[in-house]
Amino acid sequence: MAYIWKEWLEQVRGKGLWIGVGMLMLASIFLIAEARSYPTDLGFEALLLSMFDINVYFIPLFGMFLASFSIYQEKELKTAMILLTKRESYLSFFLKKSLAVQLSLISTFIGAYLILAVFMKGFLVFHVTSFLYFLLIMTIFLVIFIQLGLLLGSIAKTRMQLIGINIIIWFLVVFLIDLIFLYYLPAVTYQNVEVFSWIYFLDPIHTMRFFLETTFDLFSLSHLSQLMEKFLVMDIWKFVLINTLIWPFLFTVSALLFHTKGAKHD
Repeated sequence: MAYIWKEWLEQVRGKGLWIGVGMLMLASIFLIAEARSYPTDLGFEALLLSMFDINVYFIPLFGMFLASFSIYQEKELKTAMILLTKRESYLSFFLKKSLAVQLSLISTFIGAYLILAVFMKGFLVFHVTSFLYFLLIMTIFLVIFIQLGLLLGSIAKTRMQLIGINIIIWFLVVFLIDLIFLYYLPAVTYQNVEVFSWIYFLDPIHTMRFFLETTFDLFSLSHLSQLMEKFLVMDIWKFVLINTLIWPFLFTVSALLFHTKGAKHD
């Protein structure tokens, strides 16, 4: 509990969290205003999907930056060293720190979405079930990228190195991976489409968006081509579960194996 309270105070006092939340809410308010012209039957779901697309740019960037600098400062200010000399293992320290950062950041962003829900309720036909699915997906999204940020903060040795690797990973995840998929798309055939499917849906951005599209009935799974049917090797919710479990686990194990013991000044 002490870790959680300490982390919450540190995040609230910083500007980064509020800049991220403010930018997210401002962009979402513009989308809500635009969504008033959408058809009534699927207008709310289309808005949520548009909000997810906006979140793809904000959440990885701010999630990684806030989480990575949170754990990096523990090394820089020597508080991690003090805690570890009191017979607390790095495993225990990292798990407690991860829980504190996750709860602090996720609760703040979810609070922002709930405030936005008030605006949605005022301008659109509000569907509670669809909004809860959206919150679930955004929570998973946050968990993955916050944990990635904690990994980056654990292995970075300097602030400049940490800033650089955050930007590179963000660019890779948001832009470069899709360009690689587009490059290899012409080579996908009926024989290798299942392999392509596994690689494609192990990207949480692709998986979460497709889950929302199918759950909101914005993408029909009926009357699919044979190639598309083979592409969907399993139910999309199973891919969501795989991404939810495998990526945070791999990031946690990597942080425990490759963490650095101290921070160097630039």
